[in-house]
Amino acid sequence: MKLDIPVTRSISPGACISAGDVDMASPTAWASLPGRPRTSESRRPSFSVCNAPVTYPPSAWRVHHGTYIAFQLDTAAAAENAGFADGSKEKDAICKLKVHRYIGLVVESYAQPSDDNTRWLEELVVLFVGADPPEPQGTEQLYMPIAPLKARKYVGRDSPIQTKTIFPWADLLQWTTFGACLQIQELHASRLNFDLDEDELDRCGQRFAADKSNMEASSPLVWAQPKVNALKPTLLPLPATVWCDIRPTKSVEYGKDPQKFVEEVWKVERTIQELHAERERQRSAAEQERQRLAAEQESQQLRLRLAAEQESRQLLLGSAAEQEEPMCE
Repeated sequence: MKLDIPVTRSISPGACISAGDVDMASPTAWASLPGRPRTSESRRPSFSVCNAPVTYPPSAWRVHHGTYIAFQLDTAAAAENAGFADGSKEKDAICKLKVHRYIGLVVESYAQPSDDNTRWLEELVVLFVGADPPEPQGTEQLYMPIAPLKARKYVGRDSPIQTKTIFPWADLLQWTTFGACLQIQELHASRLNFDLDEDELDRCGQRFAADKSNMEASSPLVWAQPKVNALKPTLLPLPATVWCDIRPTKSVEYGKDPQKFVEEVWKVERTIQELHAERERQRSAAEQERQRLAAEQESQQLRLRLAAEQESRQLLLGSAAEQEEPMCE
């Protein structure tokens, strides 16, 4: 199921926004297969179809387009996809990284069969919601206000987005171009949903399409900025926990700056790379130590063999000398 608008070109983050506009590779360490990251069987979506059919029944889709959700990067799934086992110090280190919960509007929802064809993997494309407009130069107007508005600081050129159930946050902005592609690892369903009716969804879709078109027609100096690339939906879905209830909770720290979400993604990715590098260093050091011990053992065996051969020669020489001594009459 998808919103009938051209979604922003799906590419992996093109830059780490905390790295001084230095291009970085996409987080492919999370993917065990090109283009489709695997997830641990125990952490895949709970919805299961035995001997999964070719088509996925729309009535079984758990998260529909036009719905606001809360989402959080799933560090445990990221660690598993990177090859770190349960109980390993590497996985524990990744799971200790602090991540926040963010809000986004689902503009695409779809599913694909798991590798063993026994269940469906659900993926979402969401557009970010933030407290302020996008920061990169030339993108400051790519937003729509969401009702209710109290401060009315950012009214914009459109009337505020109206949800069928009153939106539980005030003075937030719907970003119209930037977002993320997520793969649901764990879904917290709720009877309370914050979605748009068809007319409102169509109005938003027209604005999203117009902003995307204007953005692509803008100067390459704007469209190709590393910070802009980092905010585009990724080609590889990011493992995420999803909540349908987006109401504020005292025990939950929500992030209202989507750029921080991108920074969290890169922090997890850098940590994975560092842990892999450390594991490789340890493996290399262990291999060098093994080779050193093997060389020492071989050298010791050679010395023992030479000593044994020398002793054997001395015994032979001594025996020969005894045989050559003249017999006394």
